[in-house]
Amino acid sequence: MLQLLNLIVKFKDYAALTLLCIISLSLISIGDVSKIGGYRAFVVGTIGWLEEAFSWVPNPDALKTENRAVRELNLYLSSELMKSRKALSENRNLRELLEFKEGADYNLISAEVIGKSVIELREYITINKGSNDGIDRGMSVRTDAGLTGVVVVVEENYSLIETLNNRQIKISAKIERTGIDGILIWSGSKYFNMMNIPKSFDIKVGDELITSNYSRKYPPDLPIGKVVKVDEDKSSLFHKIYVEPFVSFSTLEQVFVIQFVNDPERLELIEKMEERLRLLKK
Repeated sequence: MLQLLNLIVKFKDYAALTLLCIISLSLISIGDVSKIGGYRAFVVGTIGWLEEAFSWVPNPDALKTENRAVRELNLYLSSELMKSRKALSENRNLRELLEFKEGADYNLISAEVIGKSVIELREYITINKGSNDGIDRGMSVRTDAGLTGVVVVVEENYSLIETLNNRQIKISAKIERTGIDGILIWSGSKYFNMMNIPKSFDIKVGDELITSNYSRKYPPDLPIGKVVKVDEDKSSLFHKIYVEPFVSFSTLEQVFVIQFVNDPERLELIEKMEERLRLLKK
């Protein structure tokens, strides 16, 4: 009982209001309804006018429901938009690749990149084509942009490609504009360095590099990259040339395997010469 009294005292204002409402309703129900008809009509009319005047105020529950529906619709439309953009991009890329393949000088085998790996600081990609598709070890790999690497391991349905961004790889390249030959090696960053080019030779930023006829790995005249910087080291007789590759190795998705392997007799001759040089050094 004491708790009830404490509760009433605590909320005495609300209790008083409730009690007065009950008394008012009781008096109305037992009194003469005709005497309060005008007052009731006035109250009902006022309430109706207020409702109409403030009808622009939104209903919170309706707003929540509407917002939820709008968010779901936006999510659906966003997903559909991304699918459409992806389809357009894929169609554009496929058309470009098809046009490139039709105009190529060599027979090309298209393949998709299905894996990337690093083995002993060498970067490799795995493609979904192998010996069953006509791929052989030693074949060069490229994209529509340029040279990518060389096939090093072949299975029936898959092949492993060693990409150019490996420190152990040396590429025999030449400046397309002047025909100047040099050796291209990976610098460890996004650039390659062209070695053994004397300062007296004409090298300019923007010069494009292609594979040379002296390469024993790659077919000649494949695009590699372009010169982006030439440093002049006063202590050296050679240019320090920075080359940016045409191929983005981090975003490879589609490649072409070139069905071309250098003449085995020529390769054997080069290997014999290198073996003799090693013996002479001993």
